[in-house]
Amino acid sequence: MKTAHRFMVAVGITSIIMAGLGFWYNLTSLFTDFSHHTQDQEFAYFFPAFYTMSTICIVCYVALLICGVQFIQLRIGLVKFFVGLIVFEVIYFFSIGFAWLTPVIGRSVAAATGVANGGMSFQIFILFPLWAPLLVLWSDGKLKSTDNAIGSNIQEVENSANQAN
Repeated sequence: MKTAHRFMVAVGITSIIMAGLGFWYNLTSLFTDFSHHTQDQEFAYFFPAFYTMSTICIVCYVALLICGVQFIQLRIGLVKFFVGLIVFEVIYFFSIGFAWLTPVIGRSVAAATGVANGGMSFQIFILFPLWAPLLVLWSDGKLKSTDNAIGSNIQEVENSANQAN
């Protein structure tokens, strides 16, 4: 049981750090001057792509932060949400490449990709999407089975006490 607690807290702390690094990256990107991209007609959709992708990333960081805090407190109610969030981030990250192939907006999306989505790179560097969901799911199973065992033992003690009376 202690291992499950440690893993859950470790994923929580890592989630908070990844969210913080992502916020930092995106906030610095949002305050950078990209006006040179608006001069070329080929990059006419740079700002809509940049702000859309930045918004998606920031929403993911907020969700990651919330999950991290919950996991540190050993609250397992957001485990499925967390796994879904990580799956969404991976699909989102790789689907951006397909947008590069779009004739009208492709070059603008490609230009905005690094500056808008770079905060997610921290998660990729430590392979967070590979190990974090597995640890959380394993810990969730262990914590639930422990809670069920404790609940059964309490019920047995209560039944024994009632029979003695």
